Amino acid sequence: MKIPVFGLVMIFVIWLTYELKKHTKQEVKTRKDFWERERKAGFVPRKSTNDIHYITVTEQFLPDDRGSEDSELYAVCSRILQFKDKPVADLSEYSNTELKEKYGTANFTKLSEADGNFTFLVPYFGDLCRLLYEDGRLAEAEKAALFFVENGIYTYQIVTILGEIYSLINDTEKLSALIDTVSASPKTQERTITYLRSLMPDDANK
Repeated sequence: MKIPVFGLVMIFVIWLTYELKKHTKQEVKTRKDFWERERKAGFVPRKSTNDIHYITVTEQFLPDDRGSEDSELYAVCSRILQFKDKPVADLSEYSNTELKEKYGTANFTKLSEADGNFTFLVPYFGDLCRLLYEDGRLAEAEKAALFFVENGIYTYQIVTILGEIYSLINDTEKLSALIDTVSASPKTQERTITYLRSLMPDDANK
């Protein structure tokens, strides 16, 4: 038996109304759960932050020769050093609520600042490596890039520059170790690993 067109339309309208109400209820519940969790997080007492890895901004990974005051390298180094006495840490894996839950509300401002500083600095870290590398200052570029990688910064620019340096100096052992290190981190983009592997000598990939 064929269902009249009007009947089909009514069935569709009823189904659509049901789905809209269902999703509305789900959204209301999700929002309610979020704000309840956020409310409870606001009462979490201060907890230890000893497990947080802070990156110490010092002169140690910066080049001695930074060029003239109007050079890009000088500007990048100066900007980085503005954070010499400030907290810097990658906390991007946590939401604001999770930070409060894990470390307590009293620590939230400092931790939020540390994460913000990290986010701001990472592009300058990459610029530092790039400028030194493009200027042929491989040892200094390697020193800076290695410092960042050892501190868990696996951005495409920093890691690939370090990989290219190892490739240029024919240090397959270091290049292989770099691939192993970044491959083990969920922070690393797949394209970064793919590029590093392309730098390995053909006989090393066999």
